Amino acid sequence: MNPEKKIIVRKATSQDADGIIEVLKSAKLGTETWAGNQGWTRKALNDFLNLKNYTLFVAASDRKVVGFIDYCAFPSFWEGSKQGTINHLFVTPAFQSKGLGAMLLQAVIEQACAEGLGELHVSTEPENIRARRLYARFGFTTVRLLLEREGK
Repeated sequence: MNPEKKIIVRKATSQDADGIIEVLKSAKLGTETWAGNQGWTRKALNDFLNLKNYTLFVAASDRKVVGFIDYCAFPSFWEGSKQGTINHLFVTPAFQSKGLGAMLLQAVIEQACAEGLGELHVSTEPENIRARRLYARFGFTTVRLLLEREGK
């Protein structure tokens, strides 16, 4: 990372929606590129930012959003403590492999610890080796199989 380009990780505000959308547009997952509905995404971000159990961090360089991570916390009556699930972690290609994902993940882990979360969960594609290495560096281990059903 260019030392002149200072990265700031902070909690997101609704003013970050355009920057988050730009990060999503830059994401290329294999052959797949985000082609979402920007209006829907902007509204969803604003709705989520108003939830008590939702946290979204952005990484900014020169006040431009270059990455983000978000998670939800919820009580688990089975575990007897609050749990958290990381939903998304995206970094623009120009800032990948420069420690930005680790900075964002560290921010979530610190916040989760401050909230007293008993567990923090994350899922990623099995072939996403870079993400799996990052999560392993922070103590995440493979525990369960995640099943998914698409809604109609």
